[in-house]
Amino acid sequence: MNSRILQLVESLNNTFQGNPWYGDSLMFQLKNIDIKLVNKTLPNSKNSIANLIQHVINWRVFAIEKLQGNEAFDIEMNSEADWKLITIKSQKEWKVLLNELTSTQNKIIEILKLQKNDAFLEQKTIGKTYSLKFLIEGVVQHDLYHLGQIGLLNAYFKD
Repeated sequence: MNSRILQLVESLNNTFQGNPWYGDSLMFQLKNIDIKLVNKTLPNSKNSIANLIQHVINWRVFAIEKLQGNEAFDIEMNSEADWKLITIKSQKEWKVLLNELTSTQNKIIEILKLQKNDAFLEQKTIGKTYSLKFLIEGVVQHDLYHLGQIGLLNAYFKD
């Protein structure tokens, strides 16, 4: 039985597009952001909503690569691979970014659902010292952390 995997999938889905107890899910919030706000930054900051989403995507790709056993893939903290700066110039580019985010969600869920049992979660993340369970829980925590920042930026820049 995969009860722990199913719990993690539920947690990923709830945070991403469900109805979490704390308020809006990541996708609900992103779909309600005015595109005119996605590139704005606070003084002395590079973190726009678009850059935060790209950062979340980067770390979700890291998780996917590790879940698939890619030992060579890594992201150096505070590098361009970690914080790739982007500028969204159109509604189409915004939609592409959100689709990329959704694609990472779908891929993580797909990988987890293919596992035969919960023992998969106890395996070490290849090239790291922590388990795959810790990695997936980290994806949820990372999404929530940046969801808060996105919400603050959106509220600050709204008319």
